Amino acid sequence: MKKINYLMPLLAIVMLLSASCGKNGAVGPQGPAGPTGATGPAGPAGTNGTAGATGATGATGTANVIYSAWVTPATYTKDTIFSIYHFYTNIAAAKITQAILDQGTVVVYGKLDGYTSTIWPTAQVSALPISVTYEEGTTTYTDTWSALATVGNIKIDFMDNLNLYGSISNAHQFRYIIIPGATLTAAINHHVNFNNYNEAKRAFNLPD
Repeated sequence: MKKINYLMPLLAIVMLLSASCGKNGAVGPQGPAGPTGATGPAGPAGTNGTAGATGATGATGTANVIYSAWVTPATYTKDTIFSIYHFYTNIAAAKITQAILDQGTVVVYGKLDGYTSTIWPTAQVSALPISVTYEEGTTTYTDTWSALATVGNIKIDFMDNLNLYGSISNAHQFRYIIIPGATLTAAINHHVNFNNYNEAKRAFNLPD
């Protein structure tokens, strides 16, 4: 009987140890995250990729604008209209078509170097029509230069209000630009002032 009493406590101890070491116990909570590791050194730069093919050259904004060189008429024809003398000359301009006259515009510029510089500064350029007013003694004169564009031609016309002139100097120069309709619309939308020669030069990349 004593031997049995000694075995019972020993058996109870073994059963308690087995229960505490079982494989099916509950999982404990997740521990806190560890600190972030130090950033490693940057790797070497990769090689540059091959360059792409060059694209086609785009059209310039003034591709459709036609301009002339400076023209110096050698002679003028005299005419009388309502007792006023007119002197005119024609400049051939084959690129002026009816479509240009209907939808575009032609601007003519004058460099009136036939005057003395006190009346018209040397190399000054303005868009026609041009009125030049000056005095000779006590008399005031007004000269008017105008241009009329027709198909294939530009007519330059001069008149003085008091018929001062019997002939015209051949030192005056003129040039024209032909602006088709679509280009004209774009220029107007960009507020290009055609009367300002320097502004027109910049807008249409005109050489001197």
